[in-house]
Amino acid sequence: MRLLVLTKRVLAIIVIWFLTSIAYAQENNFIEGKLLDATDETPIPFATIKVKNKSKGLISNMDGGFKIPEKLKTLGDTLVISSIGYTSQEVLLSRLKKNELNTIRLIPKVETLSTVIIIGSKKNERDKRYEGKKLSARTIIKTAIEQIPDNYPFDPFSYVGYYRDYQIKEKTYVNLNEAIMNVSDPGFGYQDKKHTRVQLHTYKRNTNFPIDTISSKPYDYVNKNKVIPNATLDGQGGNEYTILRLHDAIRNYNIDSYDFMNRFDEDLIKNHRLKLLPETSIDNIELYVVNIVKTQENYKAEGKVYVSKNDFKIYKLEYAVFDKRTPKKKKTASIKNTKFSNLLYEIIVAYQLEGAKMYPSYISFNNSFKVLQPPKFKPTDLVINHQKKRFELTFNNALEIKSTTRKNNYKLFYKNQKITIDSIAVKDKTALLYPKNQESIFESDMLTTFVTNKKEEENPEAYIELKNIKDTFGSVVNKQESSTYYQYREFFVQELKLNSLPIIGATYMSKNKPIYLNQPITILKNIDDYWMNTPLKN
Repeated sequence: MRLLVLTKRVLAIIVIWFLTSIAYAQENNFIEGKLLDATDETPIPFATIKVKNKSKGLISNMDGGFKIPEKLKTLGDTLVISSIGYTSQEVLLSRLKKNELNTIRLIPKVETLSTVIIIGSKKNERDKRYEGKKLSARTIIKTAIEQIPDNYPFDPFSYVGYYRDYQIKEKTYVNLNEAIMNVSDPGFGYQDKKHTRVQLHTYKRNTNFPIDTISSKPYDYVNKNKVIPNATLDGQGGNEYTILRLHDAIRNYNIDSYDFMNRFDEDLIKNHRLKLLPETSIDNIELYVVNIVKTQENYKAEGKVYVSKNDFKIYKLEYAVFDKRTPKKKKTASIKNTKFSNLLYEIIVAYQLEGAKMYPSYISFNNSFKVLQPPKFKPTDLVINHQKKRFELTFNNALEIKSTTRKNNYKLFYKNQKITIDSIAVKDKTALLYPKNQESIFESDMLTTFVTNKKEEENPEAYIELKNIKDTFGSVVNKQESSTYYQYREFFVQELKLNSLPIIGATYMSKNKPIYLNQPITILKNIDDYWMNTPLKN
């Protein structure tokens, strides 16, 4: 028998070692890097990192971090890195080192004030109207919207990419879920939510990051346990990824998307003040930068639209909405140096040029929310001491004597009878409650149930209301404090597939059911060609 126990222990150790080795090997199969601004050493988020002469790539994370499979290094590949406002750079993978963070610095381009449009060799009639003219911000946006049917695909296409949703609390990632997906889009002529189909190739909850069970619960506007302050998030019947896609105002340009933006083609200009900013570029393509602002009572919306100068293609849309009632300084991913920190939500959508059309590159949507945390100080037990003729109310922390001994801080009911408290004594974590002239209480049986928040359907033996009682740390009894979190949903395209139709007989993800809830998984033979660009740990 002893030998059997020893064998099980050894087997358990071997299994744990084996699983740990696999996890370590998977993590070790990547080369890690980080993109920084060469002038001020700040991270460069959402930069495009492509493998040269191949169709695959990825997008840098919010902190500028990225992960590249080590096998690409052995093939002698080169990375081409580009980001709006920076000079593109090529990096030999052979120069990147394993088992350390490789820092790559991009050089900012000098910006100038936009003046005259530069027309390329191919001009349509709309272009000719503006040749050699100084354009206003309104004209640029109006023309870009008018040319969406020319600049974006109305033929079917698909792409494989990396999806993730997570939350950030005090600069720490929690509840990180990751997936590789294939998205089949019939083209901009079809309604996205109804006709786009999604295959789930792999999905996991990343347990290398903390799990916060409280913040992972659904929004609760009835009990206010989890809410978006002064706003709501309308899922329109969709799951996490469906919600994310609905916030791509360019893809959904002719339907309502979200407040202030509304219908992109009809309401963007009408709802916002526009201002032309210094121009910029990406991959030697010159871009107009138009600032858009909306102020309404307690809210302010601010964003930027990046439009190519030669053909009015929209390369990027940044949009954030703030609650002005709590001003303090905070930087978001796109809107730097803003006056308002109480971010309600922020959306960043980027497209990439492939041939003559613009295709999705990435989308990031995040919103703040508040969660009521469990009380730090609360009662844990109530018993009747028949011998000493008193109620003994025990708490989880040591009691502050002054507030604990005030009789008006208690309302005690026993067997539907209000108990008058004559005196109170304190013993560490326990309040000793002595009733006044109610000897009959101590002739009954021992107390079996008690509550501190009585509901109508409950019929406890004892019910006690407490107020203003403090522990020695200053926490008030049963008081719940709220914590601020930021919820992120993001998708990054890794490979485009043009003119590809949905596969007949394929199994697709249900759009109305959570991604983690028994969704069908379609196994790919070449799944190793795609990877999860998991955020770098602090």
